Amino acid sequence: MHDTTPKPTRTFARLIAAAAVVLGAATATATAAAADAFPSKPVTMLVAFPPGGPADVLARAMQPTMARVLGQPFIIENLPGAGGALAVQRMLSRPADGYTLIMGSPNEAILAPLSNASAKYKPEELALLAPISTHPLVVMARTDLPYNSLEQVIAAGKSNGGQSLTFGSPGHGSMYHIVSEYIAQSTGARLLHVPYKGATPMMQDLAGRQIDITILPNLGASTQLLETHKIKALDVLDTQRMRTLPGVPAIAESQLAQKKELVYAVWLGVMARAGLPADRARVLMEASQQAIQSPEMTRALELSGVQAMKPQTLEVSAAFYAQETDRFRKMARSIQLTPQ
Repeated sequence: MHDTTPKPTRTFARLIAAAAVVLGAATATATAAAADAFPSKPVTMLVAFPPGGPADVLARAMQPTMARVLGQPFIIENLPGAGGALAVQRMLSRPADGYTLIMGSPNEAILAPLSNASAKYKPEELALLAPISTHPLVVMARTDLPYNSLEQVIAAGKSNGGQSLTFGSPGHGSMYHIVSEYIAQSTGARLLHVPYKGATPMMQDLAGRQIDITILPNLGASTQLLETHKIKALDVLDTQRMRTLPGVPAIAESQLAQKKELVYAVWLGVMARAGLPADRARVLMEASQQAIQSPEMTRALELSGVQAMKPQTLEVSAAFYAQETDRFRKMARSIQLTPQ
């Protein structure tokens, strides 16, 4: 039986059918591309400490640039508690898709699982995408302490007739506790740990001459206490002096540094759940690096006195994080740190 449809009509029908196939394929491709687009919804950055602290200030300074570059709202959520572990565990409870990040530091990423029994995760479950800032630790003391350097404090702690000098920390297992304890152990000095629930009450007691020394970054309350001479700074645990404390010697200037590795700094960085796809990690890294160079971040860094870290690749960041994890684990084992 022959097709009696006129030839022009048959040709037009074939063209319509072909166009439908092409249109369907194009629609499927567009749908797949939309599904793969990242980010396609708001991104949340958790801050493991209350509003107003260094991590919170820097996170909010990043916010405008991150939102502009990512093309999505960039939400800052403060979630303090359990030494930072609460925020980390919130992030780890969500998929490794890049939509939940944390402004991380060694305290919550590495040390909380070593010192806090409620922190049920390992440092390897997090990935460092972009280091942001670093701040050297500073040895601070009550104003009437008859020692003016860490070297003198250690000498006194080794020959003080059995009388221990006291050092305060903002909490058991914090970086500042572990560094202080490790310095005392490795030098043979007697230093008695006095843990506090946070830096504020500890700094009040240091200014009130209830404890002898502490080791912290010079941020927040300590800055004002130093400026008003209610406490004093002995040494900066770095290779060079700080711009904000030009009169305070770097530990590298002391003879003590020739015997021990005493350079310590706390860093902050954009972290995600490990296992994040490489293409999404790269998007977040590049956006973070643009945010670090923004005018808002420059002002925040200057006001807080912290130093910006140089941009680096994901591979270099991963190697740095692994090195820091190994370093603090060894220190924790050395001082026999136990979870509480």
